[in-house]
Amino acid sequence: MSSTVSPAEALSRIPGWNGKPATWRQLKGGLTNRTYLVECADESFVLRLDAAHTSAFNPDRIGEIEIQKQAAAAGLAPELIFAAADSGILLSRYVPGRAWDTSDLDDNKNLEALADLLRRVHDLPASGILFDPNSVAKRYAGNLGPHHGLHVFALRCEEIIAELSMSGMLRCCHNDVVAANIIADPALKLLDWEYACDNDPMFDLASLIGFHNLVDDRQSVLLNAYAGGNDLVLKERLDVQVRLYDAIQWLWLANRQVVTPTSAQAARLEELQRRLL
Repeated sequence: MSSTVSPAEALSRIPGWNGKPATWRQLKGGLTNRTYLVECADESFVLRLDAAHTSAFNPDRIGEIEIQKQAAAAGLAPELIFAAADSGILLSRYVPGRAWDTSDLDDNKNLEALADLLRRVHDLPASGILFDPNSVAKRYAGNLGPHHGLHVFALRCEEIIAELSMSGMLRCCHNDVVAANIIADPALKLLDWEYACDNDPMFDLASLIGFHNLVDDRQSVLLNAYAGGNDLVLKERLDVQVRLYDAIQWLWLANRQVVTPTSAQAARLEELQRRLL
């Protein structure tokens, strides 16, 4: 779907909408998507549309739809009202709870509740869609081809990812567990399932750790709550997944930097590069 398509046109394509009076406002953030809060009578929805640069990140919309349906049925995700993968429309019921921020990660009880949520996600039926980090790295690095300053380290990230040994332990995973995607309703749910597929469940913990730079104490609380105690084998797997996540995070952020450069993103890229080296 073109980024010029309006929310009104997108809503008109939803069967049964039939020109219902609605208002909407765009929500902050998102290079991959455009997202709107839609109010219709006494109901609220979140409408997500593809953006101009969605194709660069190559999300699997069909897989996302099926996984979110299962997650919603289990109470782990917003209810999916309508989705059309070919036209980039996804309408979910609005979850009125409070989205987490980084301060929530300082509370042990919050991390314990999140660990329980992640165990439930990983108990969902496998999707059959396998996470392929080497393909992801190749695609992201390929997008950076003309940008020599970023492309050099992108190739190093490809090497790092290829060198990592994968565990072969696959479960249904969200793959983008960051504070902004966690909402208390009051029970916890996860938002934004566009990267969901079958992966090592430690990657979900690694995404929170890597994105938010969680220190060892916070990592231990999260992992011990997830595993039900100290598990050295899981810790080794987690360390591998954190390194994998950092390399993918660098590549993803470099793609963002090419499209919408900011000083904050540049600083983060340098920080991740130091960590990976």
